[in-house]
Amino acid sequence: MTFLHPSKRFRLYFDETGNGDLGAAAKTPNERYLSLTGVVVRQDHHDGYLTRRMNLLKENIFGDPGIIFHRRDIMRREGDFSLLNNIERGKEFDARFSAIVAECIAVAFTVSIDKLAHKEKYTVWRVSPYHYLLECLLERFVLWLKKSKYQGDMVGEARNATHDARLKRAFQHYYNHKTGQLVNATLIQKHLTSNKLRLEPKTKNIAGLQIADSLAHPCHRSLKFEQFGETLQPDHGTYLVSLLNQYSYDRHPKNGIKNYGTKWLP
Repeated sequence: MTFLHPSKRFRLYFDETGNGDLGAAAKTPNERYLSLTGVVVRQDHHDGYLTRRMNLLKENIFGDPGIIFHRRDIMRREGDFSLLNNIERGKEFDARFSAIVAECIAVAFTVSIDKLAHKEKYTVWRVSPYHYLLECLLERFVLWLKKSKYQGDMVGEARNATHDARLKRAFQHYYNHKTGQLVNATLIQKHLTSNKLRLEPKTKNIAGLQIADSLAHPCHRSLKFEQFGETLQPDHGTYLVSLLNQYSYDRHPKNGIKNYGTKWLP
């Protein structure tokens, strides 16, 4: 692992919506898709300013800077988040969280896969959808690091021992053996500071992972609706994605966000 001062390391925090079960895609419509969203923050900015902003929001709204955001509980207004049933408090929470998203993310990426289409297209090549998305997310991140002349690393949320071990092996394989015209092992090793993928438990209360968790579903929903030509209903999730579209998603100066900040597979 290469030591890099936090003021020079850009860290990608990622989370998923959906699951990697390829067999479930044909059986259950709600399990047809899988998506990863990553947000990039300079490490010293994350560990200092961003974490303080998140803790202050938690303390002011919920009275506890140690509370851990989880989108499902927030949306359901359950447990500690039942306080958001108060309309004014809910509006304040949404506004302040939106401001954090708009101000604190250096760049963002969303990659989504239609598992059913993937299964039908590739009858022989059946790589894990999750590992496929991880590879695509890694490619987007490394190309941005190259363009920006930065270095960095990637952090995700730990799930279970089996899942985490497989994901770490896949990441290490890409780091050491990735081939391709745009991204290969040499380029990855130049811009990523470690061949180890960090997976941290939710209990670590990492601000970047909680932001990624809050964005993963609305980002995938927006990308899916765009893919199928459907219109999104306005809600807070749609507004958060509009902030990423405006400020954060990586983009080509002429071609825009598609295939840069966002990518649809297969």
